[in-house]
Amino acid sequence: MGSNVGVVQSAYDAFARGDISAVIDLLDEDIKWSSPSTLPQGGHFHGKGGVGDFFQGVGSAWSALALDIECVADAGDGLVIGVLRASGTRQEGTKSGYGAAHVFTVHDGKIARFREYTDLDEPL
Repeated sequence: MGSNVGVVQSAYDAFARGDISAVIDLLDEDIKWSSPSTLPQGGHFHGKGGVGDFFQGVGSAWSALALDIECVADAGDGLVIGVLRASGTRQEGTKSGYGAAHVFTVHDGKIARFREYTDLDEPL
């Protein structure tokens, strides 16, 4: 596993443990984070504080959310691609989920950019 892939895998592992502080520690101070507005937690976020707001949105929208990681691969030039299925329970008790591709830019061992692309099975 390359070092950039290792950084991203560490972020996924921390999320799976519910350790959002560890995820934030893997981010560049000036990170740009983008998740589609079709997701309840979607939006554009900047800096570690902005990404903290993103994860607060995840907690506000979902009582439980798990990621089933299919693949994490190096795409060259600091790019790492994650392919996954997110599934969980919304705060109102509805089961839901979606497919996603994550594109990370890793620079000097920190995640500098995150872009999420989703495939919705049904409206969330």
